[in-house]
Amino acid sequence: MIQGVYGTQIPVNVDSSLIDIYYCYHETRNSDSVEESTYRKISSSLMRPVVLDKGENDIDDVVEGMYNLRLPLEYFGKKGFYTVYIKPREVPAVIADVSVLAAYPEVKGIVVDTNAISNSVIASLAKTNNALVGYRVVYFDDSGSRMPYYRLVTSNNRCEPIIQTPTSSNDKAYTYRYNDNSTLTFLTLTPSSAPTFKANAQPYIGKPTQRIAFINTEFEPVMLDIEMVAHDDETIATMLEGSQLRSLDNGIVTTFNDDNEIYHQSEHFSMKDEYTGEPVYEVRVKKTDTIDFTQTIEDKIL
Repeated sequence: MIQGVYGTQIPVNVDSSLIDIYYCYHETRNSDSVEESTYRKISSSLMRPVVLDKGENDIDDVVEGMYNLRLPLEYFGKKGFYTVYIKPREVPAVIADVSVLAAYPEVKGIVVDTNAISNSVIASLAKTNNALVGYRVVYFDDSGSRMPYYRLVTSNNRCEPIIQTPTSSNDKAYTYRYNDNSTLTFLTLTPSSAPTFKANAQPYIGKPTQRIAFINTEFEPVMLDIEMVAHDDETIATMLEGSQLRSLDNGIVTTFNDDNEIYHQSEHFSMKDEYTGEPVYEVRVKKTDTIDFTQTIEDKIL
C-alpha cells in the first residue's frame, strides 16, 4: 500500500474494518469480456500485515505499509484475469448540525452524533478528541449521488449544544461548547474559509441531515491485475525437461516430476487411410481418467 499523505497516521497496521476489497473476473482481454465484468466485495480479513523476522539491528517486527493478500479458490479459482481493487472503507454518517463554537464564533464546523456511526472503529475515533484528524469527508446530495469534492478533518472534539434564541425569530439556534461527556463531536474542516481574493465565497462544508462518509487516509487505493493460469514456469519446465517413459508396446508416453511421480500421460498412435492403409495422421491424446499407474520409471533407471 502507498503511505497516505493527508493524515497523521502511518499505515503500520491498518484495521481490516477500515479496508474494502473488491474484485472482478473476465475470461479474456477482449472488449466484450471486460465490459460485462462486475465488481464484487470480499472480506478484508484476506489481508494480513507482514511480520519481519526481527534481527539484532531491527527496531521492531513491523514492515510498514506492507501486507499479504490471500487469494482463495472460492473467488480466484478460474483461469482468466482478475482485477483487485483495495481502498479505504467509506463509513456512512449524518450531519446533525452545522454551527460555530460559542466561545469562538469564527470557528465553524459540522456536528456528528457518534452513537449513530455504525463502524465501531470510526465511532471510537470520533469519541476520542482529534483522532479523526486527516480523515476525508465526502458528501452526498439529496438524491443520494456523490458530490464531486471532499473536505479534510482538521480537528474533532466532543461537544454539547447551547441554545440561543435569535432576536428576530422564535426558532431556536444552537452553538456548541466542548464537553468530553457528550456523545456529539464538533469537527472543523478544511477548506472552510473564503479565499482572500473572494471574501464572500464561503466553501461548502455541509448542511444538517445531509449524508456524509468518513474515509481514512492511511493509504491510497491500490489496483492489482492478476492472471490465473493453468501452468507456470515449473510445470512447463517439467514437460520440457522432466524424465519420460515411452512404452513401445502401447504407445503410452509418461512424463514424471522431480519426485518421479506421474505428472502427464498421453497415448500416441497413427491413423491410416481406410482405403490404402497408409498412415495419414500421428495422434497424441492426453490421458486423464484412464491413467496407467503401472508406468513407473524408478525401476527402469540403471
